[in-house]
Amino acid sequence: MFTTGSKLLLGSTVAALVGTLLYGILAGGIMGTVGLVSATAALGAFSAIVIFTRDANVASDDIDEFSSAAAGAERPGASMWPLALGLAAATITLGLVTYTAIFMLGVVLLIAGTAEWMLQAWSERASSDAAHNREVRGRLAYTAEMPAAAAIGLGIVIYAFSRVMLGVPSKASTIVAFSVVAAVVLAVGAFVGSNRRISAPKLTGMFAIAAVALVSGGAVAGLNGEREIEEHHTTAYYAEEGKCGAEEISADEHASQTVAGKASQAAEITLNEEGLTYTYPGVDQVRSGSIQLPRSSAVNILFRNETAEHRRLVADMAPEVEGSPAKICSQLVDEGGVQLLTLNYPVPSFDPSVEANGGYALSVPGVDGARLEVVVP
Repeated sequence: MFTTGSKLLLGSTVAALVGTLLYGILAGGIMGTVGLVSATAALGAFSAIVIFTRDANVASDDIDEFSSAAAGAERPGASMWPLALGLAAATITLGLVTYTAIFMLGVVLLIAGTAEWMLQAWSERASSDAAHNREVRGRLAYTAEMPAAAAIGLGIVIYAFSRVMLGVPSKASTIVAFSVVAAVVLAVGAFVGSNRRISAPKLTGMFAIAAVALVSGGAVAGLNGEREIEEHHTTAYYAEEGKCGAEEISADEHASQTVAGKASQAAEITLNEEGLTYTYPGVDQVRSGSIQLPRSSAVNILFRNETAEHRRLVADMAPEVEGSPAKICSQLVDEGGVQLLTLNYPVPSFDPSVEANGGYALSVPGVDGARLEVVVP
């Protein structure tokens, strides 16, 4: 025999089903039909639950069933985990259309919220003593909750800070912003340290406000996107692009003009008013025209600029050989400056692939006649 509640829900289910059929046949709207089907399914599920529990009713003369009836059961304790699962679902949805990190955060919240809710439901049925149930849950969960919560919180703080740092307009703005944040943190710490009687709820409120502000700032900065950061290429990139000329490039900014005494150089090449000359370590004789360097090993060349202009040294390599670039160049060298250039000649200079490209050479762009032929045995 159906109870009053089940009759009401069954009637609602039938009415929703009839409305769904009529709307689907007469109007044919997709969104409306889907909504009515969802309402019918939900009402049907509620009807099944009420029929199974029989409205939690117990006959008045069946005294033995009073204690075991659903209406007589102790109500579940308050729980924040349904809210956490809702937040996780919203975060996952947001992450699908924004960033992978937000999606992964939603997945972590979903797994953690589900596990915590299941653990709470189990602990509430461990015994009839609520205090004992809380002790059982704490004994089982606290050893995992505290490290996990600390790791998750630290990750959120780090990621939110990184989004804010990359979102501010410039590097100078980043320094100013975090100087202000550091000053605020110092002021709050000083206030808390001087006021020993501050209550736990006030501390919790302060930290909650700070956490919300941090996460909100990180979310806003992340959604706005990172600031435009100029890409800085190396001399290898410009050599590959064929831009190792006499003009200044971004790789020349803050270029080193000194080399350590332990550079183990194979030769020192000097650019002066007479052109390119070189000397071998331990030999004072100044030479020009061609230079002999070893094959299949790293060779360190010192390039010294003794002219009034900023100059760079360019090495023509073997582009036809796999793994060898077409050119290698140094950064611009100031007057009196010196830089180190590391070369590795893979094949001898008489190899046909090298001769077809004009051979190995060292030259200075923008200076006529500043060229050394490289002989690799």
